Parts: sequence; C-alpha cells; structure tokens
Amino acid sequence: MDIDLKALWQRERARREALWALELLRPGLEEAIPLLTVLNDIDQQDQNCPISEARSLTIDQLRELVPETTLQGSDGYPFVIVLDQHIPQPWRMRFEAASAGSTRLHEGSYASDWRRSLRLWVREMAHLGAHRKGELHDRT
Repeated sequence: MDIDLKALWQRERARREALWALELLRPGLEEAIPLLTVLNDIDQQDQNCPISEARSLTIDQLRELVPETTLQGSDGYPFVIVLDQHIPQPWRMRFEAASAGSTRLHEGSYASDWRRSLRLWVREMAHLGAHRKGELHDRT
C-alpha cells in the first residue's frame, strides 16, 4: 500500500494541534466544539482512507511490537532508542508530529520519548472521550 506521507503528516499535525488546544479546555465547554469538529473530521478521514491495520493497534500492542534498541555512543554512554522503521504507520507519523522539535538520534528517537508519547496518547484519548461525552450531554 502506497502511503501519501505528506497527507498523513498534515492529518497527524492537525490532530496534534487540536488535541493540544483541547487539553486546555474543561470537557463540556462550548469552545471545544470547533476542535471536536476537526477531530471528528480527522477520524472520518482515518475511516475513509485507512493507512494500515496498525491504526487499530492498542497501546499495549504497540509497546510489544516496537522493540527498543541500545546503541553505544562515541563516549561509551549507551542510548536506548526506537528505530523509525520499527514504528508502524500511522503511529510513526503521530509520534513525529507529537515530538516535532525534540532531540533525537539519526537512527531513531529515544525510547523514553516513545514510551512517554504512548502514555500521553492514552490520557489524550480519555480527555477527548470526556469532551465528546460532554458535547453529547450539552446537545440533549
């Protein structure tokens, strides 16, 4: 399957920006509605143009799937990283969008950043769920 990486980057960047903005709002606030609309549109894109079967992996499955690799630095200090090619799409692009500007090695990202990103994703999805639930209650 050919993946349009530019379109995927734009989708994941838009998702990331909406999630960051939503994080600042208490569930049920009207100000969240435009952000929820953006996120719902992105979810619809995910359904209409799925990237791969990996999109439906759970966080636990991802933790198991993506191995950590130890590299020896030039000073003898070991680095534990995740190699880019081991992270399946769309998770790789989600991780890149979430960690844009972070320090990384050429071969991959620090494993601690990957693990933190997965933990944050769980929290963000719970917060998003609370917003969606709040939106439904506000409209009834």
